Amino acid sequence: MAGIYIHIPFCKQACYYCNFHFSTSFERYRSEMIASICTELKHKKSVFKGVNIKTVYFGGGTPSLLENQEVDSILLTLYQNYDLSSVEEITIEANPEDVSLHKLKHWKLKGINRISLGVQSFFEDDLQQMNRVHDSKQAIKALEHIKSAGFDNFSIDFMFALPLLSDQQLIRNLDKVIELNVPHISCYNLTVEEQTALIQLIKKGKVEELSQEKSIRQFELIMEKLSNHKYLQYEISNYAKQGYKSKHNSAYWEQKPYIGVGPSAHSFYQNVRTHNIPSNTGYIKKINSGSDYFETEELTEKDLFNELVMTRLRTCEGVNIREIELLFPMYFDNFKAKTAVFLRGGQLAFFGEEYRLTKEGKLMADYIASEFFEV
Repeated sequence: MAGIYIHIPFCKQACYYCNFHFSTSFERYRSEMIASICTELKHKKSVFKGVNIKTVYFGGGTPSLLENQEVDSILLTLYQNYDLSSVEEITIEANPEDVSLHKLKHWKLKGINRISLGVQSFFEDDLQQMNRVHDSKQAIKALEHIKSAGFDNFSIDFMFALPLLSDQQLIRNLDKVIELNVPHISCYNLTVEEQTALIQLIKKGKVEELSQEKSIRQFELIMEKLSNHKYLQYEISNYAKQGYKSKHNSAYWEQKPYIGVGPSAHSFYQNVRTHNIPSNTGYIKKINSGSDYFETEELTEKDLFNELVMTRLRTCEGVNIREIELLFPMYFDNFKAKTAVFLRGGQLAFFGEEYRLTKEGKLMADYIASEFFEV
């Protein structure tokens, strides 16, 4: 199984919390960007020669800003250069203000079968404080359009621990999702990243400091509420009804190979990770000139072990002890010894051959994973 990620680095405006790579002034070179992405796809086709592509993911940025012919151009390049005969999932991220029935029907006609909608909150104060373009009415209308266009596989992104979001409002957000019968929900804790507008607003006292206590409390509320409504928390931030897990993102957590195209995109295959340069104009220039547009990182056994532990612990399946023994025998005894303190403390549980985070363990997942790292 292999996947392809396509980074569309365009946004209408900058959300205050976002540190992803994007540009809000793209009209002057958007056609060159699409052509460069298609060129990179052609360059990388040898990586997956003879390999069935199972998933494709349009991320960003904001892929829903693309015109239909731009999406068509990228999809045509994919079908001409890769084996998509067994593709199971093609996802496109969308913002509510971009969603129309016409666009959705076109996507569906071209083979896109999953939508990931960036809602974040149904409360206007939250959306305005985050500098989102859409309002709550647009979000609900977008979900109605998604259903009307015939998509049964779709997801929404929410954020919690927002400065203005009370526990009662969080519950109302979740109630609305449950009422709308959304099959997949991603819930992300608001974090303060360097080089974002949010950190500057906090420093100037215009936005209150984020509360760790609130983050923990709201995370627990989300886990309980969605579990009670038959959503499986199959990864720390992701909840799905039966049959609606994200296949593309699941492949990341299972260390399946993938290529990423577009500025700032990463790839992982044959124990190598590549990083495309995070510059739109620089990326276009290097693609056109045939220059190197990415850096390559050879992953060591230690790197691969640490990544496996970090990603698998975040999933509901956890870390399989037999897999550690088979793939990393040199780290097996040390890993097993380190589990004892977390088993006694109630942060880990052992099921058959799998070590899984308990509810308490999920509150400190990053710390627990780091304790298993080989350095």
